[in-house]
Amino acid sequence: MKKSLVLTCLVLSILSLQSCDFSKRIDTTAAVKEMKSRQVKRILPQDITNKADTWGQEVQAMIESPSKKLSLDSIAKQFQIRIQSGKAINLKQQNKDKKIQEVLDALEYSLSMNQEIPPSIQKNTSGDSLFYIFIHKKQDVILLGFSKSQIVLNIDKPLIK
Repeated sequence: MKKSLVLTCLVLSILSLQSCDFSKRIDTTAAVKEMKSRQVKRILPQDITNKADTWGQEVQAMIESPSKKLSLDSIAKQFQIRIQSGKAINLKQQNKDKKIQEVLDALEYSLSMNQEIPPSIQKNTSGDSLFYIFIHKKQDVILLGFSKSQIVLNIDKPLIK
């Protein structure tokens, strides 16, 4: 009786192992990529600002480059950002954010005084977006809107172990 029970268990275990197919590999690259994107990173506020500044400078160079004639829409899709351009007074009417409206007021005044205006990074009122602002062709203001969450996802920082 004991021998037949052991023999039955042995036969069942062999049959169950034969039914498993270990020859096929499951593609786990998508799962690994998703897990890596969800791992915790140590990112400081200045890291986010520095990355927005770096991306802003890259986009500014692309826009001002005479050899690269990319549309603002294609650049916005490539970097996953919002781009607004035009006169400061027109952009002020388009933007509902109070802090950005104040910055555009200051830009409008500085442009009327023919002052040199360097590019700058500004936060919106709620603090969830950063705007890289620069002057293009002497009078046009260009706002590049970066979402903080998008910056955090794309920033290269070591993971916290």
